[in-house]
Amino acid sequence: MKPDTLLKSLIWLYAALLIFEGALRKWLLPGFSDALLVVRDPVVILIYLFAMAQGRFPLNGWVLTTFFLAVASVVTSLLAGQDNVLITAYGLRSNYLHLPLVWVIASTFTRRDTERLGQALLLLAIPMTVLMVVQFESPPDSPINRGVGSDETGGQLYGALGHIRPPGFFSFITGPNLFYPLVTAVLFHQFMAERRLRWWLLVLCGLAVLLALPISISRTAMVAALVVASAYGFSLFFTGLFNAALLRLAFVGALVVVVLGFLPVFDDAREAFLSRWETATQADEVGMDAVTGRVFGGGDYLASVLDQATLFGKGVGMGSNVAARLTTGRMGFLLAENEWAKCLLELGLLLGVAFLGLRFALAFSLLRRALTRLRARRDPLPWLIWSASSVPLLFGQWAQPTGLGFAILGAGLCLAACQDDPEEEEETENPDGEEFDEDSAEDDETAAPEEHAR
Repeated sequence: MKPDTLLKSLIWLYAALLIFEGALRKWLLPGFSDALLVVRDPVVILIYLFAMAQGRFPLNGWVLTTFFLAVASVVTSLLAGQDNVLITAYGLRSNYLHLPLVWVIASTFTRRDTERLGQALLLLAIPMTVLMVVQFESPPDSPINRGVGSDETGGQLYGALGHIRPPGFFSFITGPNLFYPLVTAVLFHQFMAERRLRWWLLVLCGLAVLLALPISISRTAMVAALVVASAYGFSLFFTGLFNAALLRLAFVGALVVVVLGFLPVFDDAREAFLSRWETATQADEVGMDAVTGRVFGGGDYLASVLDQATLFGKGVGMGSNVAARLTTGRMGFLLAENEWAKCLLELGLLLGVAFLGLRFALAFSLLRRALTRLRARRDPLPWLIWSASSVPLLFGQWAQPTGLGFAILGAGLCLAACQDDPEEEEETENPDGEEFDEDSAEDDETAAPEEHAR
């Protein structure tokens, strides 16, 4: 096997473990649930070692900043009196270990590799949704609805009307909440892509996505998918494929709607989803206040966090469930459930703001590249991936392995999608990302492509 092929295979393995990690922990190897929590960490380390051997590990400003923050987090943890090595190690792996993978993916994957992995995830939506249907229709205490790391059945979150929120192959509903927006982005791109799946596969994938959203009984998944749909509508005005893309979408959508009309489970799922939404309405959990409350914890809460945050914090890793289990024997949140609050209380004001600032800077950089690609090359894929991945990147709980995995994989695929295949490279924008000049691009067909891993 060629070294380059091996490195790509390891990235594929990372993505596969992200999808099936929950299945391993729930059903296949429940006795090793705690160890499998970090099953992707050895893969990440192997990827880094092979990338270094091939000269593909990027020592850019992003990676150096990540390394500096990791070292500073260890120092401040010691100054704060947090000397539990396991807690510190888990905090470092959550915040920093996986982050350089974003640029390794971009330096290893071609545009075609990105499309292949996206199509594979899209096809996985079919068995994922089938499993979620079975979980939805099964009793909450059914073995198929068992939780992680327990011999007892059950353990999933309650949804509505006697149904749990089915997690599919994932450990909990967090997985589908992040998985389906990403595959929705890939599905919408299929209507504009030159290399498309067969139409009947697109119908099956569309059916799987539209059925999974109400089946999940998750408002988060539904809203995230609608955000991706809005991003798709925005991209149509730049691609020059408005009529053709809408025609394909209408054809596939009509077939999907017809099939859904013959599925009784879709009606049951819709009723459960609407019941959950009505319950949230009665509890005053909808509207902009609810959105800001989920992201920031509410204005009053965030202000109280700023008052409680110290200069050095409580120590990296202290806000994770792993720290709660090691110190109290029970799973929970020692500091805060909200990601921003956790970072500020864990790392302290200086490092907390710096770490969150790094995530914001990365999200903004990806947005800039994606919009430049959309405008200059009429390529919507990076923009669609960004619309699905920006929330876990900015606000996701990285101490939760699934949230971390989708943030890193989504950012890496977004960056990798901003480049051409080697045989298709034709310069359309200068390396500094300045405004695209179509005439100059035509005059200089030999200009070198931008190195996105830089």
